[in-house]
Amino acid sequence: MRDTPTGPNNKLLAYSSIILIVLGIIGLALEGSLIVGFATMGVGTFVPAVQRAGLPSDTMTITVALSSSAAAGLLNAGLQLWAGRSGLRLRKGIGTTERCQTLGIVLAGLAAITWLTDRITPGALGTLDFAGLVLSIAVPIAYYAAARREERDDFWEGIKEQTAVAPVARIATCVNDRFVLDEATGALRPAREGERASVEFLSLDEYERRENDSAVARHLAHSARSIHHCTASTFEDSVYGSLLIPREDLLASEMPFDNDVALAFNLERDHLELVSDDADAASFVSYYLENQTLVKHSTATVLFELCDLVVHDDTTFLIDVEDRLDHLEDNMSEDVNEIPQDFTDFVMRTRSDLRVLESFYRQLSDVADSVATSPARVTSEQTSELFHVLSSRTDRLASDARNLRDYALQIRSMYQGKIDVRQNKVMTVLTIVSTIFMPLTLLTSWYGMNFEYMPELHNHYSYYAVIAVAVAVATAEIVWFKRKRWF
Repeated sequence: MRDTPTGPNNKLLAYSSIILIVLGIIGLALEGSLIVGFATMGVGTFVPAVQRAGLPSDTMTITVALSSSAAAGLLNAGLQLWAGRSGLRLRKGIGTTERCQTLGIVLAGLAAITWLTDRITPGALGTLDFAGLVLSIAVPIAYYAAARREERDDFWEGIKEQTAVAPVARIATCVNDRFVLDEATGALRPAREGERASVEFLSLDEYERRENDSAVARHLAHSARSIHHCTASTFEDSVYGSLLIPREDLLASEMPFDNDVALAFNLERDHLELVSDDADAASFVSYYLENQTLVKHSTATVLFELCDLVVHDDTTFLIDVEDRLDHLEDNMSEDVNEIPQDFTDFVMRTRSDLRVLESFYRQLSDVADSVATSPARVTSEQTSELFHVLSSRTDRLASDARNLRDYALQIRSMYQGKIDVRQNKVMTVLTIVSTIFMPLTLLTSWYGMNFEYMPELHNHYSYYAVIAVAVAVATAEIVWFKRKRWF
């Protein structure tokens, strides 16, 4: 239960609760004035109004009518005050939503009853018009809806991700396309004029103009035009391939990108080319430059840090997903009777995101393996070990994502199973009750026939005999059902 109110539905609960309290106070004042008038002026004061309505005007009828009207009004006002107080307490995390929902339903029905009793004794309470009836019913309905929404919000508390403000990337106003490794700091920085670039970020047109018609250039240009997955291949003295970083992973790493990032790469011993026409890829490279932390002495290390950046915090994200699924499982109780709203959508969306992440992790693991074991010798022994570590980590992430996908499906199956069991219990109880009363229905129907000659009807003890037979039949059925373990 939340300690502080959040969202518009809590405001609806607060407003409807306050209105109910106001209506309850007004109702108590009206009923109090009626009781005082009845006690001080007597029954005769109400006789003209009752006669105008065409009702019997004897003292007993008027007394019963006024008492019923006052009792219904007092009960309605008292429940309105109770419901209002319960709603305000619920917003503070005190009380239960079930109580508020029950009070809302009762008040909606009682408002109609109160209105009818007032119509029976016009003038006694001050006749309520149709608008008053609508208001008396609409407010409890709104109160019920707000309490029910509060229950759903409580169910999803700590499960659904809250909309968070994405971290703002410090992206350069223009993307440099030539970089060098600073020997002093081991960081990648923009190349100065005359310096030979170690890392270059190129558009596809720039890459095709610069490169000769080699097999690597043709393959890389072809893959860069349409990147659908992560892959890496070796040819001669280079490792080339593509990276497709899904938005699900970027969001998991809290990076400020709303779309997939796609780029191709060509890694040589002392040179790395990144090729893409995607604007998000250019922003991603700038984001990487602003967030690099590893001391690098080779271009292969740059590619490693680029890949490691997108999965570095994914373990924390998967742990958070597991915690939310655990919370979802903990919310299952014995009295669950329906799948909560948005439950299926939440599970399917979670499974879909995890499936995308699992596929990306496995592909990235293959890329890291290909770079680490490439016969082109584009990496040193130390850098190859880094790629082996990256491959092992992404394999574990893929396995964790797969397990969480299965866990989410198991939770949905458990929910459905609990609902099925509960519904079967309800149907069993209803069936037993119906079966018990079937013979009694036959008995009453039999003696409800209007035949002139039914001798037992004139017997002095027939009424008691029928009661005894009905009790005996019901008892025998209950004993039989119990021995059969039907309940």
